[in-house]
Amino acid sequence: MYGEHKIKNDALKRWAKSISLKEINFVDIGGDSFEVTPEDKEVLETQVKVFSRLIENMKPDERLRSFRGILSPLFYNAFFRVNNSAIRIANYYECLLTPSNIKTYKKIIKGFDYLEIGSVQLYDGRTCIGEIGKKSSLFFSIFYEYFINEGKYGDIQHIHSNHDEFMSIQLFDIENLSNDVISQMINEILLKISMDHDLDFSIVELDSNYKAEGEAKIYGTQFHSVEFEQIPALYFSNALHTQDARLAYLSYYQVLEYFFVRAQNNHFLEKYNALSIPPIDHNELRKVLQHYKNSLNERDSLKLVLKSSLNIEKFKSWLALDDERIRKFCDSKKNSLDLSKSDEQIINKLGERIYTVRCAIAHSKGDVDDYIAIPFISNSEIYREIELIKYVAYEGLKSCSNH
Repeated sequence: MYGEHKIKNDALKRWAKSISLKEINFVDIGGDSFEVTPEDKEVLETQVKVFSRLIENMKPDERLRSFRGILSPLFYNAFFRVNNSAIRIANYYECLLTPSNIKTYKKIIKGFDYLEIGSVQLYDGRTCIGEIGKKSSLFFSIFYEYFINEGKYGDIQHIHSNHDEFMSIQLFDIENLSNDVISQMINEILLKISMDHDLDFSIVELDSNYKAEGEAKIYGTQFHSVEFEQIPALYFSNALHTQDARLAYLSYYQVLEYFFVRAQNNHFLEKYNALSIPPIDHNELRKVLQHYKNSLNERDSLKLVLKSSLNIEKFKSWLALDDERIRKFCDSKKNSLDLSKSDEQIINKLGERIYTVRCAIAHSKGDVDDYIAIPFISNSEIYREIELIKYVAYEGLKSCSNH
């Protein structure tokens, strides 16, 4: 892999001049978030000045590697990292990937203990614009704490059985592109490679949970008979097994969506049974039909499923079992759940929260009712919502299935 050798000196000089500490208040290093103190800012300011001066005076045959020894992990993680999966320096961008399936793994990786990594070279005409293959040493050094645990006495533990299985895509000409455009570009490249070579790759976000030693508990579950309808149960199963937060959320949402028509019809029957028959009161009938028509939009259909499947007292107890759930779902800035409100108000707010996230993920779908699309929602934001929609989808699957 070309790695940092494809960083152009002129682009690096421009990038070094643009480094700013204005918005650097917290820095993630190996999954731990550190507040940047005034003392830290002084250190970073000094490093930025030294780094910028050295880059400005680079000789044509020198590369970034020559100056990496003077930089601290704080500097790397503050300025080189984009998120938990990528780095960006000047004209260079690198994002972590893994083969999505065993077929791709065996076509691109050879060996068992010692791995030989193949590559996919990316061209625009005759110009090489990037490559998929072994991750660079620069990437590894920046994300070192996600791959290696160091003990108190200098002993080293490899967090992954073989970190070479984590590959990357490197792009060499992205200086003037936004991160959003680069993300779209990578997705299209991966799609093209899948169709051209039958190679499937997934973007990986490194998680600090990898570093935990883990537990070896023994668990027990009661099971008596098949309770769920097969198709929505398959949606739920798909959500459990996918590693992509967006696909998981949409799969859980599909469980609820499966019961929309049933909830609409039950709503109509409930209103219809309230009619005084005979004779038919046409004004009352018109109201019933209008209620039914309103229930056909997606947002209201979702709320009908929630209303028919959720036991609000049980839901409140589930939230209260974990302080982190209260923080995430009841003290959040958007669509927070106020447990002191009525059951109907809680259902409405919960429906708005789930629908808003769904629309933020699938904002290009044409079946969306009136709403303001969120232009971007990160995987980390979606992960925070997974626990909530998983609980709701399970209750919907359990309550609405025809046994």
